[in-house]
Amino acid sequence: MRSPSKVFLSLVQQNLLHLRSALQEVDSEKLARQSGFLQRLPRKIPIPKLVLALAALAAETTLSLERIATVMGLAAQTSYSKQALHQRLSPSLDDFLAQVAASLFGRVLAPVQKGGWFAAFSRVLLQDSTVEPLPHSLAAAFPGSANGHKKHPGASLKLQFVCDLLHSQALHLSLSGFTRNDQSASPDLLKLLQPGDLVIRDLGYFVLKVLEQISLAQAFFLSRYHHGFNLYDQAGQPLDLAAALRPGQAWDGQVLLGKDQLPVRLVALPLSETLANERRRKARLNRDRRLNPSAKHLYLLGWNLFVTNVPPSIWPTNVFPSVYRVRWRIEIIFKAWKSHLGFRQINCRTANLLRLSVMTKLLFCIAVYRLCDALELMGDHQRHPSLLRLARILGHCSCWFAATVLGIPLAQWLQCHLHHHAFYERRPDRKNFYELFPASSLCLT
Repeated sequence: MRSPSKVFLSLVQQNLLHLRSALQEVDSEKLARQSGFLQRLPRKIPIPKLVLALAALAAETTLSLERIATVMGLAAQTSYSKQALHQRLSPSLDDFLAQVAASLFGRVLAPVQKGGWFAAFSRVLLQDSTVEPLPHSLAAAFPGSANGHKKHPGASLKLQFVCDLLHSQALHLSLSGFTRNDQSASPDLLKLLQPGDLVIRDLGYFVLKVLEQISLAQAFFLSRYHHGFNLYDQAGQPLDLAAALRPGQAWDGQVLLGKDQLPVRLVALPLSETLANERRRKARLNRDRRLNPSAKHLYLLGWNLFVTNVPPSIWPTNVFPSVYRVRWRIEIIFKAWKSHLGFRQINCRTANLLRLSVMTKLLFCIAVYRLCDALELMGDHQRHPSLLRLARILGHCSCWFAATVLGIPLAQWLQCHLHHHAFYERRPDRKNFYELFPASSLCLT
């Protein structure tokens, strides 16, 4: 009988081989033309070979033009220079690779969760963003936050990510500066919606018009309640929620939300006194004087408040903390990417090289995320894979990952890199250690 570790290793190898075959099935030339990345027929490196090389490099910690060009040449069985690669980089590159990722990882796996409180939905969509600081030299392409205390706003990269938690699909990726906030990105999800979808997002994406569009698309949403929106009863009269709530008691009812009076279901679940007081303490310490909480607002902080259009026949009142907690999965995904899969180690020399570096790494990041769910589906369900632990292991296996994606022996991958990257460049204006050492030894004697 095979040991569990050998079974899991076999599953990992099978999934990496499947990734290689899936890469070959993606119509990358069509996606390149749609994104504007491909303007004419490539002279030397075909688009499918370019994508294959980038996928092989996705697990690398640090990407340079020289390293990328070398692997592109290896994939296409030709020579390729970093100067030629630099000329092909353009701002449309991130859109192209985002479409490749969506096509590659948008394929449906078997449902990770069968039955339960998500059985009524065709997909469970999570949307969130993560931000990384950048050098000031990239502020024009990726502007950072600005306020009255900063003479020169910095630079920040914001990544928007949408995934289907039920089928391990990556549906949307986009890069921007910090100045495009989550509210501005909230409508991005509408073009992905299908009837029967469930959308779970945090308060940063709370836009009333978008919630209305989700309902009109015959989809469902779950969000925390935004205290800045007025509530009305079903007759259209203002609703004093603080007066309606009784200490320690749950509340579940239909209300009208905001000036457009969107019909929603509002659920209020009481918190422990300790947690409620901690929330109130933080609210009082808020540095923004415009947000000084009122007595009613402080009272409402004693409840978890949710708004949804999911009817009570699907979700009873007491399940909301459990179903909303799955939103934390996207935070774990980001943590795995940043802590173990090298997302923070990006090439910031130019804006276009940054785009290439980030989107290439995301191919590996999403592959590991899907692999974790595949291991859960294909395993014996006696042990459940941890995304963070799996990412920590695979983050050290870049050579193996690259050789498998390219379909070559590991020794050939190492031989190629030793040949191209293990030696000093020949430079007439600078001597390396082995050129300087004999000269200094002669001077000493």
